[in-house]
Amino acid sequence: MATGHARNPWVAGLLSSVLPGLGQFYNRRWGKGIGFLAGVLSLTVVLSSSIDPKALEHAAETGATPDNLGLIVLLLLVIFAVAAWSIVDAARTAQKS
Repeated sequence: MATGHARNPWVAGLLSSVLPGLGQFYNRRWGKGIGFLAGVLSLTVVLSSSIDPKALEHAAETGATPDNLGLIVLLLLVIFAVAAWSIVDAARTAQKS
């Protein structure tokens, strides 16, 4: 990857920790950056559409378990995994430059 100068892995990782894909944009890996950003955004849309605020509030008030708790936890874990992958990928890519 000949970009003119070396990229700082710490900066790349920090940018991806702020928003997945930013570290890839910093590394001039446009396709990867769009992929990570689109992935996290689409997962967030799916998560927000799977949450019924009134049902969640009712479950919190009564101490009951929400019906879709498993789906919510699974989506949060996948979002976290994609975000962590974005950080590691950005730092490793910058280190290779």
